[in-house]
Amino acid sequence: MDSADGGLTVLEGAILCIVAVLLAVLAAHALNAPPGHPGGLVYSALQETGECLMVSGDVYGYALAERSVDGVALVCDRPDLSRMGSVSCSIRLFVGDMGSVDIGRAAVEVATSGGTERLDRTAGAPIWPGNWTIVRVGHTIPFLQADDDTLLEPGERFDLVVYPSRPLTSGEKFLIRIVPPGGVPLTVERVVPPRITPVMDLG
Repeated sequence: MDSADGGLTVLEGAILCIVAVLLAVLAAHALNAPPGHPGGLVYSALQETGECLMVSGDVYGYALAERSVDGVALVCDRPDLSRMGSVSCSIRLFVGDMGSVDIGRAAVEVATSGGTERLDRTAGAPIWPGNWTIVRVGHTIPFLQADDDTLLEPGERFDLVVYPSRPLTSGEKFLIRIVPPGGVPLTVERVVPPRITPVMDLG
């Protein structure tokens, strides 16, 4: 039909159909939003990127011994300087993340070829084998301070110490898995260096 006669061309009809479908999708998305949360595609996109953790800086390993890591004492009944006993790392939210993660409620696991151990969180010192803790909180932006809680928020950095029950031997591959409640797990994969020293930069 000729558009000069006041009718619609095929192209105009197709465009109108596409617009109608998009409006229907947006309306359905807004009506099905969970109660207590704002609806909309933008909010959903932000939620999809929320609660994503990443390692900030290098990961360090420590020989099995009675020692202090970042000012927190580690208990060791049977020191063995030929094996690695604990690991420390710093974590923060992914760049641009708008959410927050309650690290205090996160599950921390250490996996090796011999199996997987789920560690308990201890809030105070000293730290016994089979536990992990938050040893320090800071901010990635100079002159700003982190809140005094276990919520990891944009710009904040948490330093963790992970102390598995079983020490690791040289050349052994291991995984540290940090699983925040309702968030995306962070997996840190490293290999124990061939030569064990008191402090080792694992990269």
